[in-house]
Amino acid sequence: MELSNPLTRLIIALCLNAVIALATYLMKMISKSGAIGGFVVGALIYYFTDWRGYIVLVTFFIIGTLVTKVKYKDKASKGIAQEDEGRRGAKHAVANCSASLLLGIAAYFAFRAGAERAAILLMAGYVGAFATAVSDTASSEIGQAYGKTTILLTSFKRVPPGTEGAVSLEGTLAGIAASLLLGIIALASGVIFGFTGLLAIVLAAFIGNTLESVIGSTIEQLPFITNEVTNFLNTVIGALAAIGLYAVMS
Repeated sequence: MELSNPLTRLIIALCLNAVIALATYLMKMISKSGAIGGFVVGALIYYFTDWRGYIVLVTFFIIGTLVTKVKYKDKASKGIAQEDEGRRGAKHAVANCSASLLLGIAAYFAFRAGAERAAILLMAGYVGAFATAVSDTASSEIGQAYGKTTILLTSFKRVPPGTEGAVSLEGTLAGIAASLLLGIIALASGVIFGFTGLLAIVLAAFIGNTLESVIGSTIEQLPFITNEVTNFLNTVIGALAAIGLYAVMS
């Protein structure tokens, strides 16, 4: 886990994320709160994980944005589309990125303390959390757009697309593909290592996404469990699964 000069990293983190936050806001890809939240999260991630970890964040954002736009008008007409024309806000940034951010910070200090094995495992969790988040987003958005048969895993009963916790074959495959793509980017940038690392990430994302479907159809029905809380729990599950799988397989 090689890191560039701290001052250089800080300057790049602030300037790069300011430009990206402003550009994506003007392009109506994110809301005002999303620009602020994205700037803070992005700058912190760049500083603590350098460009390698940052590429994983950017990959998550690009894939998530693209799949949200797929057949958006059709989904909107059915009342199941992402609110605010697909613009992401600060709550989405916090829900989907905070687990990865915390793991990235922990990996930074573990690396500085000389605990390289711990840093590697923590970065596997970092990627696993993002892979789970992007898998969840892709499976939901593509499943709602193209899913022919949607069911609840808790009862295997057929339900309308957009039902909390519902899954479809099309959505599931899209989720696996999205996590695989993100994992390949992480592998190419040197955040994870080898085929076993990639396999651990994809499996962890599948586990997290599957359990999120169960959570969505059960405890999310409680008034204090919001979609953002569910998404955060989803990323935590994916991160822990990635750490465990990577530790066993590597």
